[in-house]
Amino acid sequence: MSNELELKFLMSPSHLAQLVTTLPQLAQIQSSDTTTLLNAYFDTAEHWFRGHDMGLRSRLKRGSYEQTIKLSGAQHGAMQMRPEYNVACSTVLPQLLNFPAHIWPQKTDISVLQAQLIELFRTDFNRQSWLLKCTDGTVIELAYDQGQVIANQQQQAIAELELELISGNAEQLFILARQLLQLIPLRTGWQSKAARGYRLAATQDVALPLVGENTLLAQISTLQQAEACYMQQGGRVALTMSANALFALANLMQNIPVLQSFSVSAIRLAQALPNNAELFAGQEYNLLLLTLSEYLFKNA
Repeated sequence: MSNELELKFLMSPSHLAQLVTTLPQLAQIQSSDTTTLLNAYFDTAEHWFRGHDMGLRSRLKRGSYEQTIKLSGAQHGAMQMRPEYNVACSTVLPQLLNFPAHIWPQKTDISVLQAQLIELFRTDFNRQSWLLKCTDGTVIELAYDQGQVIANQQQQAIAELELELISGNAEQLFILARQLLQLIPLRTGWQSKAARGYRLAATQDVALPLVGENTLLAQISTLQQAEACYMQQGGRVALTMSANALFALANLMQNIPVLQSFSVSAIRLAQALPNNAELFAGQEYNLLLLTLSEYLFKNA
């Protein structure tokens, strides 16, 4: 088992060359790689895995298959943490009995579940990756994925930059992400490839968020869902909900000493956002989200 700890950003392919030239300034490049990854995601017709906050995938890489199951984890703003199990397999169809027995909920009938597996969607992409060593010895894998989410004869583009902790201090993820945000146009990536695939398979739009608790995590969740809704469908309501979430975050930050100075930024963004949706892609907005994510991660 491994615990996946990563930050995800959206990045236009037009900035890839700039990324490549920037990396040696930020960390020691231990190795680099380019490969094609073909991924099939499975569930039952009733979405048993989705209902248990699990993700089941098989991946073809350089002629070999690997099956992966991701278990329920946590999301602290832009930071995603999930335990996962990876096992070699011989075909595209995962063999559930090959995963450790203890990961399954009690009374799960694995043989019945195996017989009900269907492929729901695919994510096929080219990955360019770098293994980076930070000054304190922390090792981070940085990967840029370009490809497609494919379901129901529909496609959505993938253009994502992921920072994953391999070993060492998780704080280095935030340090590296902050440096990249200051040098390259990046946008916080809220949705996993699997979440996008499920929505595409169900031809389901991102819904407007429900009003939740007045906590940092709840307001960030509201903000990210309202932003995703606006980017997919447009509409002033989504922009207004995003602005309201930023105002709420500003009020909450004023009561947290290490975040007080950032409340001014949140208010400024909230005031301007209803008339300028381009701020979603701006440096100030995404640096604010990273700061909040780091705080939530450190204080989880």
